[in-house]
Amino acid sequence: MPFFSIIIPTFNRAQFIEKTIQSVLNQEYIDYEILVVDDGSTDNTEEIIKLINSDKIQYFKKRNEERAVARNTGIRLAKGNYITFLDSDDLFYPEHLQIAYENIQINNSPEIIHTRYEIINNQNKVISKMKILDDKINRKLISGNFMSCNGVFLRKDIALTNLFNENRDLSALEDWELWLRLAAQYKIYYSNTITSAIINHDDRSVLNTKKEELIRRFDILISLVLKNTIVINYYKNNINAFKSSCYTYISLHLALTKKYRKEAIKYLFMGISQKPETIFSRRFLAIIKHII
Repeated sequence: MPFFSIIIPTFNRAQFIEKTIQSVLNQEYIDYEILVVDDGSTDNTEEIIKLINSDKIQYFKKRNEERAVARNTGIRLAKGNYITFLDSDDLFYPEHLQIAYENIQINNSPEIIHTRYEIINNQNKVISKMKILDDKINRKLISGNFMSCNGVFLRKDIALTNLFNENRDLSALEDWELWLRLAAQYKIYYSNTITSAIINHDDRSVLNTKKEELIRRFDILISLVLKNTIVINYYKNNINAFKSSCYTYISLHLALTKKYRKEAIKYLFMGISQKPETIFSRRFLAIIKHII
């Protein structure tokens, strides 16, 4: 059995996926398998993957059901001791698995560990870096999703008993919902070494969301969190901060479109009502900048 199982869900990412897979094949640590779960691509993704000469790659094609189902499919097929994820348009740096392996050994096989990432553009220029992690990582997650699937390593038994929520309308927030469930149960260990990159490009699904979908997505997330007694008991003093983060995120993305000024203002005030200190945040200033 390999030590790591790397699950790559993909949908019509033919122009990116070869580079993504190659970033895994360039790893310093070599005890791993790659499971590419094709979520019903209609482009030549399959053709490109089958041209890559590596016996580490397993390719599975299924009907389109969104990324949560694709990741869960990979989790159930995985043979590794630890499971990690890689979006099919992002990259692992060569030391990614080695750093994770060393930290897993040092921390006696923890349930979950996270390594830092950076965001780069198509010219490999660094746009931003994930903030330095500390021992408050579990508590801080309620105020916003700063963790990336690319940096998460789950022990297989934990992954199998804590799957992604497969509600299609939650898609793009299914990871935050899972991190909150995990954070309420297990200590999240971490490494502050940057070992992966999110590629910021115009086709990223998070940048192409419709108003109704965005609002419905957060309504579902809020409902799921409020119904989860384990999460509520753990974060009981910070639920207002969670709601504020959700509402101001909606407000910011609506403001960015320049088309939904009234709705952006509405959700901004909803966020402030949950957490008045929001007016001192960078997100508040960004929202105001785009509304004016």
